[in-house]
Amino acid sequence: MSNVGASAILEGIIEKQVVESSETLALRRWFYGEGLLTEADAEALLQANAALRIANPEFDRFLVETLCDFIVYQQRPTGRVTARKAAWLIERIGGSDSLVATKAELDLLVAVIEEAHEVPAELAAFALAQVKRAAITGEGPAARGRIHFSRTVDAGDVDLLDRVLHRGAKAAMPISRVEAEVLFEIAEACTGENDEAWDELFVGAIAGHLVGAPLPEESGFQDRARVESGSADWLDARIHSDGQVSRTESTLLAFINRRPAAQDAAARAAIIRMA
Repeated sequence: MSNVGASAILEGIIEKQVVESSETLALRRWFYGEGLLTEADAEALLQANAALRIANPEFDRFLVETLCDFIVYQQRPTGRVTARKAAWLIERIGGSDSLVATKAELDLLVAVIEEAHEVPAELAAFALAQVKRAAITGEGPAARGRIHFSRTVDAGDVDLLDRVLHRGAKAAMPISRVEAEVLFEIAEACTGENDEAWDELFVGAIAGHLVGAPLPEESGFQDRARVESGSADWLDARIHSDGQVSRTESTLLAFINRRPAAQDAAARAAIIRMA
């Protein structure tokens, strides 16, 4: 640890499994006084957070602000999350089941994605998987603070998905295949009374992936790049992977079918078969 006093505070928090306001204030003063964290410092903060029996909102805010700054701006290249940075974060907060355990970890993950100018697809997919857990099981940090029925995408889920997919409104690229796969897993599992905004978000994201454009609006879809046969083959296999077509998937097919000019001949034939 780069500061003996801060090290002692964090060790005390881990031992007590409780954090006091005075301890959070002392850590904040230390960080902003020193200006820079080391990787060991960041790991110690995450260990302290994991040890807490009861969440502390003040400490949570400090953790998210401090570690988001460390990950995005205190490591080169600044402003970008490299594959190495993403792997480090996923390993530290993902656990053996690749799921975050605390709300602070989830908030940190989303904050990093929104703050950075560029993030790897694997980190975005990791964040989407946290929402998938909430939508399918009704449990986990992404579902806390409200009643969440299982196998249902609610308004809170849509908000988190939208924040991750739009990357803080900085996204200029379509979503990746690995992100699209997570969205399909949600669509296939959640067939209940989903929030009405879910279908629109899913259709926009997948349609954008198919044509290689970022989340196209309905009015602009026909002017984008075409859906090629290879993408249509993937869509066919993905939609029928569980032997049935969900309402959300049907909405996607209807959206694409209304725009035949945005498909090549082979893709058009495949999509007609799916519908």
